Amino acid sequence: MPIGSVIELRMRAKLRQTVVWLILPLFAGAVSDAPQALAKPRGCFTKAEQGAEEMVRFGLRLREGARGCDADPYDEATQPMWEQIDKDLGPQMKQQTDIRRAAFVREFENDAENKLSVWDARIVFFYRNYPLSQVYCDNIKKLLTDTQKTGWNGFRKRAIIARDEIRMTYTPCDQ
Repeated sequence: MPIGSVIELRMRAKLRQTVVWLILPLFAGAVSDAPQALAKPRGCFTKAEQGAEEMVRFGLRLREGARGCDADPYDEATQPMWEQIDKDLGPQMKQQTDIRRAAFVREFENDAENKLSVWDARIVFFYRNYPLSQVYCDNIKKLLTDTQKTGWNGFRKRAIIARDEIRMTYTPCDQ
C-alpha cells in the first residue's frame, strides 16, 4: 500500500474518532439528571470550581497523552496506565466533573450544556492533536507513573499546571 494511502487512512480514522467525541456530549444532555434548582450567576468561579476545572483538564491531558503515546512510533504502554488510573480515581474525577458542570449551569443557565461541550471539545482537541515527541511521551509516562504511586492527592497536586490558563479564562471570585 502506498504511504499516502496509509496516512489518509490514519487521518480518516482520527477524524471519525474526533467527530464521535464531539457528538457524544450532545446526547449526554438529553439523558442528564433531573433539573436542578438554578443558582443566581455570580460572574466568577470559586476556588473549588477552579480546582475542579484544573483536575478535569489535567485528566484530559493525561488521557489524551496516554492515547497518543501508546501508539506508533512511541509505544510507551501508557494507555493501560491511564485505564488503571481512570478505574482507581474515577469516583473522585466524577465528583470534580459534577462541580464543574454545576458551575457552568449556574453561570450559563440558558446554554450550559452547549458551553460545556464546546469547552470540552476545545480542550480535548488541543491535547489530542498536541505534537507528540519522545520528550512529551516520556513526560506523560512519568505523570501517569507518579499518579499511580501517589493516588488522588498526587493527581490533585499535579493538576495545578493549568492554574494560570484557568484564571485567565474564568474570573476568580476571590479577586
